[in-house]
Amino acid sequence: MVQYRQRYKKGIALDMRRRGFSYSEIQNRLGVPKSTLNSWLGKIKLDDELVKKLYNRKIEALRKSSTRRISQLKENIATIQNISSQEVSKISQRELWFMGVVLYWRERLGDDLRRGVRFSSADPYLLKFFLKWLREIGKIPDEEITFNIFVGADRRTMTDDIIEHWSRAIGFPKHKFAHIYFQKVYRRKKGSGRKRKSNPRTLDGFIQIRVKASSLLARQISGWIKGIQRQYWAVPGSTGDVLIGMVKIKKQEES
Repeated sequence: MVQYRQRYKKGIALDMRRRGFSYSEIQNRLGVPKSTLNSWLGKIKLDDELVKKLYNRKIEALRKSSTRRISQLKENIATIQNISSQEVSKISQRELWFMGVVLYWRERLGDDLRRGVRFSSADPYLLKFFLKWLREIGKIPDEEITFNIFVGADRRTMTDDIIEHWSRAIGFPKHKFAHIYFQKVYRRKKGSGRKRKSNPRTLDGFIQIRVKASSLLARQISGWIKGIQRQYWAVPGSTGDVLIGMVKIKKQEES
């Protein structure tokens, strides 16, 4: 009976192979070890058309498998994002103040305070956040806020479209975007010593928020940053003072 079953399975395996089925498909259908299939089917030579058919089916299977993995990954990411987004409750005014100070610290520390408050980004949401911070924390009216646009030189003919884009994106009228600066940006081509042009940051460039008569606010921000430094490093003064203090502490520990 066992030998009959083996002969029966072998006959099916031979027939399936001659019709262009792969070893994996035959193994899944019959539950026969691959080593057994090798001994049964090793001498069968497939014609070019069947080889091509097998190859195309393999590529299609890989494509479907990749699509499933990507879809599953997207679902996992969406689930994690949804759960983590719910962890953010209502943001208090103090939290808003602190977030804006740290954001500005990252963006502009080291600038000449006499030039006032400036903030640059290509992200509309980050720009809108900083504008909210200026209004609610800095008490800056919209009349005191202007914008510069920086964009690639090859976008000169699209000035109106770019202004329209940023006006819609951050909710300010078009006349606020009076100054547009066209930049030549280069990046080195991979595997080549030559350089080629590319647009700055994105096709629509990036925005620089400027606050008129903002020297007081700039000095306040600088003071807030120093206050944060003192809280964490207990070293007064600038970033340079902080680094010097950390070196002194390290030397003391070593001695």
